[in-house]
Amino acid sequence: MGKIHYDKQDENACEEFDMPLNRTEDITPFFLTTRGDCTFVQKVRNMENIGVAVGIVIDNTVEDVSNVLMSDDGTGGGIRIPSMLIGSKDGKKLIEWLSNASEDDLAQLVIMCEFVMPYAKDDIVDYDFWYTSSSNRALDFLEDFAQFDNTLAP
Repeated sequence: MGKIHYDKQDENACEEFDMPLNRTEDITPFFLTTRGDCTFVQKVRNMENIGVAVGIVIDNTVEDVSNVLMSDDGTGGGIRIPSMLIGSKDGKKLIEWLSNASEDDLAQLVIMCEFVMPYAKDDIVDYDFWYTSSSNRALDFLEDFAQFDNTLAP
């Protein structure tokens, strides 16, 4: 659970912020940004650098975001905060509410997110590896992992 922040001056979070957020036991900062103008990784890294706990990217088109992947641009290896993509309709509601909210309203708003891995009823874990094909380290890892994959495969 956390308090939502949004920067009207840089709604796409493509530039580094100069406003560190206070993260305390009572206040966990969430941050809204809009998709576009730079990569997902750049947005999330900029949010992480100011102390955000969860990055929320709002889609910039009307589409079903359940099948959209927030892909890595090849520089996301060090990102430590979770992030998610939400639909433009839901995002616009949040931004509108934040724009019209009084200080009392802001104190009462709580947003909650949960990242859950579905439980496999058949005790089989599905996994995917995502990598850059030009990375020798990724190819070495896949070769080394093959022996374990054969052991884990039913």
